Amino acid sequence: MAPPILAAGSVLDPIYTVLGTLLTWFYGVVPQFMVAIILLTVAVRLILFPLTAKQAKSMQAMQRVQPELKRMQAKYKNDRQKLNEEMMKFYKEHNINPLAGCLPLVLQMPLFIVLYRLILELTHTVIVGAIVAGGTIVPTTSTSLPPTAVVTHVAIHGGTVEQCQTPPNRDCTVTGARISADLEADGKTVGHLDAGHSYVTHGKIHGGGDPTALTVPANVLDPTGKTVIGTLKDATVERADHLAKPKHVPANSKLHNALAQHPGHMVSWGIDLAKKASGVKGFGSAVPFYILVLLTVLTGYYQQRQMTSRTPADAQNQQAQMMGKIFPLFFGFISLNIPAGVVVYFIVSNTWQIGQQAILFRSMDAADPPGAKSTDGDAPKPGPSGPKAGPKGGGTPAKPKPKPTRGSGGNGRAAPGGSRRSRARRGR
Repeated sequence: MAPPILAAGSVLDPIYTVLGTLLTWFYGVVPQFMVAIILLTVAVRLILFPLTAKQAKSMQAMQRVQPELKRMQAKYKNDRQKLNEEMMKFYKEHNINPLAGCLPLVLQMPLFIVLYRLILELTHTVIVGAIVAGGTIVPTTSTSLPPTAVVTHVAIHGGTVEQCQTPPNRDCTVTGARISADLEADGKTVGHLDAGHSYVTHGKIHGGGDPTALTVPANVLDPTGKTVIGTLKDATVERADHLAKPKHVPANSKLHNALAQHPGHMVSWGIDLAKKASGVKGFGSAVPFYILVLLTVLTGYYQQRQMTSRTPADAQNQQAQMMGKIFPLFFGFISLNIPAGVVVYFIVSNTWQIGQQAILFRSMDAADPPGAKSTDGDAPKPGPSGPKAGPKGGGTPAKPKPKPTRGSGGNGRAAPGGSRRSRARRGR
């Protein structure tokens, strides 16, 4: 098996290699793109579980002490130095690290970025073998170009393919791409297309520095690339080949070969995971993509709600509540404009986080049940059935023991013969 294609010079190459190999293995087990992405996301979340668990526990600890922190802030609101000293003392006494909730998130970010780009670049393609046909070269008044000049060394940069003729992925029509090329005559280079301002739109070459400037001829520069010596008009790109170049996955693997059969596409269960919801035309075709976007928003909102619902009412931060509402919508907007394969990653990651938080919170509640000593040092309140429960506690009031009368026994009846003092007086 050939090695995977790596990001040139990236310090994250080892992570790309590991995750790309994992994704390839999952696809070999279950040859479905969506299933492979789901399994890879779950594997990454398992690896990150210790960090995310620590983050969740730290956030919960911080939320529990928010009332005490607010009281402290109110008390020392006019003395910032004293407030910082008391807060540091408070954190130390309760064994709380205020940065513990942020550090795991920072450590996770490189892995999340790699996973995002890995899925995004599975459908990376290139357009090669482009040949320019037709067209007229018009020299400027101050220069001359040989009438036999031809366009060679054509290179297409970016863009998309509108359609391809048979055989598959051959003779494709290109649009929205930049183009660079040389002009040769008698084996010599006599000029270059202005690569910075030349485009291909619907197969037609034009200039203007704008993909919509279809009527503007493309400029031809001198061999030094500095001076305009003419224009090229009415030329088209023909016989362009569209090739798949998936990044970060081993070449000749089952996954690589499946992606190479349909460059720029990744169809799974009827959904092309390489397409964006905003770019799908037709209501029926767009529905599955918008369902994925909606699931991203709902799972993101529930995840935020799950965390904030455990915060005491007097400790809730209004800014945090607002961010909890904005962030899911923000990710929903992002999901409209990224490939559906990445949206699947968002949904699975959110769903995993929801389940993980539910398990962690349950275990934390079991270890610190209601009535146990709280983090801020409050004493436990006796329950309604406690041994000292009174009328306020809801229990049955304890009956007071009757005080023994003087000269009586422990049962309240008169003792035979009276007390010792009485017997002594009678003896005198």
